[in-house]
Amino acid sequence: MSDIKSIFNQDSNPLAALFNAASEGIIICNKKGIIVTANPMADKIFGYEDGELINEPLEILLPDSMKKMHVGLRDGYIKNPKTRTKGLGKEFLAQRKNKDQFVVEISISSLQLDGELHVAAFINDITKRKEAEKEVIEQRQLLEYYADYAPAAITMLDKDFRYLVASTRWKKTFLGDINEEIIGKKIFDPIEYFSQEWIPIFEEVVKGKKSGIQLDYVKRRDNKTACIEWQAHPWYNNDREISGIIVFAEDVTERVENEKKVKLYLQELIAKNRELEDFAYVSSHDLQEPLRKIRAFGDRLKTKEKEKLSEKGQDYIDRMLSSAERMQQLISDLLRFSRITSKAKDFEQINLNNVLTDVISDLEIAINEAEAEIRIDHLPNLKGDSTQLRQLFQNLISNAIKFKRDDAKPIVEVKYLPEDHGEDVIQIAVKDNGIGFDQKYSDRIFQIFQRLEGRKYNGSGIGLAICKKIAQRHGGDITALSNIGKGTTFYITLRTDLENQNLDINA
Repeated sequence: MSDIKSIFNQDSNPLAALFNAASEGIIICNKKGIIVTANPMADKIFGYEDGELINEPLEILLPDSMKKMHVGLRDGYIKNPKTRTKGLGKEFLAQRKNKDQFVVEISISSLQLDGELHVAAFINDITKRKEAEKEVIEQRQLLEYYADYAPAAITMLDKDFRYLVASTRWKKTFLGDINEEIIGKKIFDPIEYFSQEWIPIFEEVVKGKKSGIQLDYVKRRDNKTACIEWQAHPWYNNDREISGIIVFAEDVTERVENEKKVKLYLQELIAKNRELEDFAYVSSHDLQEPLRKIRAFGDRLKTKEKEKLSEKGQDYIDRMLSSAERMQQLISDLLRFSRITSKAKDFEQINLNNVLTDVISDLEIAINEAEAEIRIDHLPNLKGDSTQLRQLFQNLISNAIKFKRDDAKPIVEVKYLPEDHGEDVIQIAVKDNGIGFDQKYSDRIFQIFQRLEGRKYNGSGIGLAICKKIAQRHGGDITALSNIGKGTTFYITLRTDLENQNLDINA
């Protein structure tokens, strides 16, 4: 044995140089399993000092539980020695001098030394590799678990676009009811099930770009078509290198179809509303002329033929003229209501303080007659239709004066509420001390032709409906808070940033 050891320790021997400088452990034993020499890497792998392994049985490098079994394997190999190269090598659980156990990969070959059969074992410590493989398996298991319970369909592909992981939802989304194993296959095989546009997008993602949200129709394996919303991201290995892509997808077929139906329904509704507005406008306009004739001939009959009419006939004329006047007022109000959207002006920058100044000027006579007090805060600017906003505030202030209490002079306050009501949204309150109304009717008062007080007060019951429609056209709304006998506060919200808003708000 000492002669064999000397062979691998001669500095002038090229074989000795390779033996001692090898990056893998090399152990040579005789046919009885006794170690005759070991290179420095073998000593390092197993934690022994130089020469400590010489004359020890090979089984010293194995856990106690494997020693007896290994003796049988070794004896079997001696009887029928065959070279077992790397790649075909075996993985074993080995044991260091300090009793720590670890995994090694071993390839073996037989050789003749001094005319006797010996066995050389080439050993690599693969502990780190096994740990890495275990980590990959655990990560894949975790990803598969996450993918199956995620709300979206998920797949993980390598750089050649082969399936590594595919969630149950992914398979259901793209295969339908077809049961097919796809792991290891390319996602574009066959290509007809996917849009050709996916390929260049995937190629960009592999370079590190994200796809962004995409929407495509795909043909599933069961030949049904589905609308898919998807996006792809690169995934990185532990060395921060791109190793493939992850695709998130969702079958949005039902949503897209519903959106189409809703869009179609809205288009039809808008068209019908426009037809109704046009009809209301044309009808109201055309009704004005016969009404004017009824009132004109009624007035003539009353003034020129009054003496020829009986007292009852004169009463009939008065009632007819009163009804005609009310009908003309209703038609005029209906025209104003229909014009809010059909004859609206483009939006422009408006100073609401100037608008309120004009309103107070227009209502000067009514204010003076009622001895009303009008208090107005400084109001902000916004983009809107000045004519309609003037009409909005004029309706509210004139209503506050009209529906005053008998025991108190009208006080009307226009307040700017600067609290945060959302981005580019303002709120203004119009408060009065009038007769008020039952809060349960707070929605009803904004409906067209609704009058809580019957005919006690003049009007058609359309003014607040016009106010609501104007507020909605300006991106807001109007609500009311009231108590009987204690007045009413109207809260108006308006957007400040709308551009030429000419949509049909009834849609």
